[in-house]
Amino acid sequence: MLSKWSMLFCLLALAAVTTILENRALPEGSPSPERHVSSTNRARQYFTPEELGRGRAYAGGRRILYFLKLGLTFGLFALLSLPPISARIRDLSVSLAGGRVWLTIVVFGLLLGLAYFAASFPLNLYSDFLRERAFGLSTQTPGSWAWDYSKAAIIGTGIMLPLLVLLYSLIRWNPTRWYLPAWAVAVVVMALMAELSPVLFDPLFHTFRPVQDPGLAERIRRLTDRAGLRVGQILEIDASRQTKKTNAYFTGLGRTRRVVLYDTLIATSTPEEVELVLAHELGHWRRHHIWKGMALGAASTLAALWLIARFLNAAADSGRFGFIHPADVVSLPLLLLSFLALSTVTMPIQAAISRAFEREADLESLRLTDNPDAFIASEVKLARTNFSDIEPPRMIVWLLYTHPPVLERIAMAEVYRIKEMR
Repeated sequence: MLSKWSMLFCLLALAAVTTILENRALPEGSPSPERHVSSTNRARQYFTPEELGRGRAYAGGRRILYFLKLGLTFGLFALLSLPPISARIRDLSVSLAGGRVWLTIVVFGLLLGLAYFAASFPLNLYSDFLRERAFGLSTQTPGSWAWDYSKAAIIGTGIMLPLLVLLYSLIRWNPTRWYLPAWAVAVVVMALMAELSPVLFDPLFHTFRPVQDPGLAERIRRLTDRAGLRVGQILEIDASRQTKKTNAYFTGLGRTRRVVLYDTLIATSTPEEVELVLAHELGHWRRHHIWKGMALGAASTLAALWLIARFLNAAADSGRFGFIHPADVVSLPLLLLSFLALSTVTMPIQAAISRAFEREADLESLRLTDNPDAFIASEVKLARTNFSDIEPPRMIVWLLYTHPPVLERIAMAEVYRIKEMR
């Protein structure tokens, strides 16, 4: 097992790296997001008390549900890791699989997946559908939500089960160094998912089409030319089929890379505001965030698999978890629990890296458009339509936020505007 000093060192390193990223200076010559008016005054300047209260209530409830789901997942995997329970599931799997090893792994994985979906379904139904409808954000019927939920479960199961069989084949092949080929497979799968997801999976949930407004399409093309990027397709998605929220994102690699705008964003925003949101997505490309993210993901995956390999071998040697070899499928709940624990512990640094990327993309969007007023207007509108928490607790931002809070982003645009006026 890892020593307590190793764990302490890891936690201190995590805190140090997160702090460095959070206070990381933007590129030379760029405005920093320092506040020249207080947070309270800025919040009241752009948002009504009703909007502040609504965002606080909506986001606060989502945070509670997030931690409930996390606690439920931890509890379920911990329960399934207990030797009497995991051994019974293994014996049932062996019986159903007729003793075939690969099929035993498939059945064991399916039984664990069914247990997880059964335990998490009530929370998912409430948080993703019932609560969204209660706040007036969801436009889905119960049937369409259930169908989308089922498709996601089927796709996830279809991808994970073959990978699970491959993983345990690698563990049997080399119980101590299986993490190296497993890491290589993980990197390939991540790259394939990034490349193929826009054309294979996304169309199963949404309808995509080129931006329909000719004037907006031409404006977008001029922006991409100014950015010096060949971005492929710029599409709008029928997000209004599911939600009233507005957003945009970029996805894909190579020939499948594309910018996607919610039809709700196009319908509720001015062309300048849509252009600003798109400029933010182009900023990610200009800063090579997809490749940086994949590189960081590959490095963190290697570290996680190495730690899990050491932990599984130590657990097998101890004999306290119902298996004496890490290739025994009984180890799967403990493996999943270990991965979940590592993901949770490193959550602050993952969020800090994401916020650093988002700040860089924000700055690029201001440089591309030179329109801080449209930037502020789009941020305010996004916060209103998505019921954002305007003044979230600092600890919650540090722990969970993948984007800077809206007031910080507005402050950066205000500073940019002041410097441009000089």
